[in-house]
Amino acid sequence: MSKLIEAVRGGRTDDVVTIVNGMTAAERRGELPALKALRKEFRDAWVTPQLQAASPALLVAGVAGQSGAAAVASWLTASGWERMWVAEKRFIPMLEERPAEWLTELAHRIAERLRQSPYLRPMVAGLFTAGGTGQALNSGHSNKDNPWLLALARLTAEGTLDRATMVDGCLGRLLRGGTAVDQRVSHRLLLDLDLSAEEHAGRVADWRALAADALQPVAVHVQSVLAELALTGSLPTHDLADMTRAVLTRPEKNLVRAQLKLLDTVVTRDTATADALLPAASHALTHEDTEAQERALKLIERHGTHLTDAASREEILTSAAPIAPGLRTRVVEALGTGAEEALQAAGEDTLPPVPSPVALASPPASVAETAEETGALLASHGILPVADFERTLDGLVRWAHEDRAALLEALEPVAATRWWSRTCRRPLPDDSVPSAFAPSHVRFTPRLALDLVLAGLHQRITPRTAKAVLDGGGAHAGCLPDGPFRARFWEIAHRLLTDPQPFLLSTPSWDNGLLEPGELTDRLKTYQRLGAHVGACDFAQALLRVRTTDRAAAEAAAERAALLGTPEGRRLADWLRTGGLTGTVLHRAVTDRTTPVVRSGEITALHMFPLAFRELGSPALGSHHRCWCAATAAVQQTHWPALLPEHPELIALRLIQHVLPCARYPEKDPDVCSVLPLLAQSPGASGPATSLVVAGGLGVQRQEDRIAAVDALLLLAAQKKLDPGALATDLGALMLIGIVAPSRLAESLGTAASTGAYRTVWTVLRDALPPLLSKDLSPAESRGLGELLTVAAECAERTGAQGVIPGLDPIAARRGSSRLVSQARRLRAALAGT
Repeated sequence: MSKLIEAVRGGRTDDVVTIVNGMTAAERRGELPALKALRKEFRDAWVTPQLQAASPALLVAGVAGQSGAAAVASWLTASGWERMWVAEKRFIPMLEERPAEWLTELAHRIAERLRQSPYLRPMVAGLFTAGGTGQALNSGHSNKDNPWLLALARLTAEGTLDRATMVDGCLGRLLRGGTAVDQRVSHRLLLDLDLSAEEHAGRVADWRALAADALQPVAVHVQSVLAELALTGSLPTHDLADMTRAVLTRPEKNLVRAQLKLLDTVVTRDTATADALLPAASHALTHEDTEAQERALKLIERHGTHLTDAASREEILTSAAPIAPGLRTRVVEALGTGAEEALQAAGEDTLPPVPSPVALASPPASVAETAEETGALLASHGILPVADFERTLDGLVRWAHEDRAALLEALEPVAATRWWSRTCRRPLPDDSVPSAFAPSHVRFTPRLALDLVLAGLHQRITPRTAKAVLDGGGAHAGCLPDGPFRARFWEIAHRLLTDPQPFLLSTPSWDNGLLEPGELTDRLKTYQRLGAHVGACDFAQALLRVRTTDRAAAEAAAERAALLGTPEGRRLADWLRTGGLTGTVLHRAVTDRTTPVVRSGEITALHMFPLAFRELGSPALGSHHRCWCAATAAVQQTHWPALLPEHPELIALRLIQHVLPCARYPEKDPDVCSVLPLLAQSPGASGPATSLVVAGGLGVQRQEDRIAAVDALLLLAAQKKLDPGALATDLGALMLIGIVAPSRLAESLGTAASTGAYRTVWTVLRDALPPLLSKDLSPAESRGLGELLTVAAECAERTGAQGVIPGLDPIAARRGSSRLVSQARRLRAALAGT
């Protein structure tokens, strides 16, 4: 074996460069047969770390050994090269030494090979779904004259690339969002493709969606496309109205004003469109741009006489309800007789409907159905619904007990895609299992939980390892509420390895996590009949889920459970008769005179539970101090309320230290508030922990999290579970100590009010503002207070509230016309009824 081949096999790319630099051209060519044989050997072998390291070295050696441009092109464009980016840094300097004519020929040959490749179309289509392609295509080029994008457009124009695929790929990338550079590159390519009027007209739904959410440059282009379609009669009026409502929610003044101008032109041309377009235009009456408000009002005044539909008039009146009294009067005058009474009727709060709990469907009826649903959950992206997840999990346990061999056979396609199956066909080394499934820094998501169960089912974990982790509490995650979640799955994995259960006791009856007491009693009776061993974690989770608030059902089930004569039956009977965790009380307190905290004492009812579950009963403190335990994620948070469906306060308590710091640290726990709407819908009562965590959520830095907190606020109000006074106290305290910024709170409460909850928001602001207004604030501390007073003034005007806000008069009496002063005057006038 030559030194060159030895260096290639060893993956020593730098040594390869040194060796070939010391060889003559003839000596390099002499190594080609051995290099080609090595290439075939590598291509036929399994991908291993050794092969991955050797592949770049082989690529460099082959480039050095070839003399002709055609041969080098063939070598470079062959398939199967591993880690090509490592080799580029070594072989590109070699190529730069070649003559310019040779390099030109090489470039043309590579390009021609790519043009003729059967993989060109799918490869280009992948540009629109792969991450980071926008940055790669844009690197070193101006967006307008980007050669990569021009080349893609030219290949599309000549028919080498499919035009529909390219257009749909650009639009799909823009619709999915992503980084700004990805969207700019996709938009530039879309412009270079130069769509025809017919192509524009065929994708109206996409343009409408982009008008609402795309980056401003993209939205400006989309607006011009839709405007052209509208003016040529190619855009249905209802589509123009829907697009208008979307555009008028955007903050960009140029987009809003241009849209109103377009509507004026369209309605002037065809007055029959007034019933569809004027209600859409009325949404600008509450826009933050006063010029847009005035334009919308003039549009209604100019064309209001053309309205014929009562529903259209009602929508305009609803939009006008929160605006200043003087502007409302102009709307009433434009709409004519009867508008005043309708406007007053529109003043009641509109709160969202609360979703009703949905019963879990029966477990999968076959191994094929179980395998199909398991694969679908593992392959899906985003949040896994509790109902689907629990039903599939129960199916895996049931069929593993009923017909393990058939289940394993049905799961073969699923298992083949999982990392623990591809690694080896034997159990994973004991010391590697905890690092793969159980460390506290890993987000123990439902998908990871399913992987753990499947790895146990396929005996990729030893019983000794599963037992060791389970005895340690399931590698619980400190202050996070997913310790019981982890422990439950380690127990399932251990039972699959040693003593499969006939089914799970803890599978909920409803998608909110509740388990009916009679159903749990029936399951224990079946376990008794089968002589099955009850799992400690499974039974503990079942007890925490069982409904105790329906006292009649609980007493009836307790009597039946006691008659079973088993330890679990007696324990369930006692649990139901005593109300389980009923009586658990959390207390709101204040530290350092200003900082709100929530405390819980020790919950003795959990002393007899497994280790991971006992943590839920330990004394806990929820405050603004940052928690450094494992990061949370929306995919795992979704399942936390279902751990304790009747006691959401215990979940909220442990979320406080994750939510409140997000007002200061935007990188901390993204999507941390996604669980709040689910907590709000929990069947259990809300209290001080829920109030404080929602208050913090309304002021966090990420807009998506603030919207989730707004949803929780509205859901609590809709169920009459909101304590406005407690929420106001928490918000006032959090603003005073600088955790919640008034500007972000104004945006959150403004969003809540705009849904129709003006009275709810007013009752909160009425008590939250005085502590802030009465304090001598610095300019930095008062930043955003004007925006908060704007929301308060709108709510007061909308609800007809009257009274006095302590601390408001001195601010309203100041000189000047800053937003803070002008909105203080506006609020004072509204409360005085003037």
